[in-house]
Amino acid sequence: MSSTPRREKGGSQEPTKMEEKQSKIMTKPLPAILDEIDDSIRFANEATKDARQAAEEARRAGEKAANEARKAAELAVAKVRDEATKAINALGVRVSTLETELSTLKGNVTQEALSLDKAFIALKDRHMEVSPFLKK
Repeated sequence: MSSTPRREKGGSQEPTKMEEKQSKIMTKPLPAILDEIDDSIRFANEATKDARQAAEEARRAGEKAANEARKAAELAVAKVRDEATKAINALGVRVSTLETELSTLKGNVTQEALSLDKAFIALKDRHMEVSPFLKK
């Protein structure tokens, strides 16, 4: 590469980008360049601290959100469990009531059947007594 500026078609002389960088670096004194590097390092360190602090805050916020979600889930499960227990107890009471009613009904039906049997036997006996077709 040559250090002379390039000539365009129109005859103007424009330095290339590399020549601009070199000339810019070469025109700054070394202490100024070192100060810029030091400032950049300091800025990077501060940015790293800020990023670490933000990451720590995000971690804490995530843990807090997870704990709150866990507590909400536990409350929801407890509520569902309580409602299920109440429903089971109510069903148990209803089943017990139905069993009692069924037992009572069974007893009533048995008594009615016995009464009908006795009535039929009495009717049969009376029919045998009065029937002109049956031989005595």
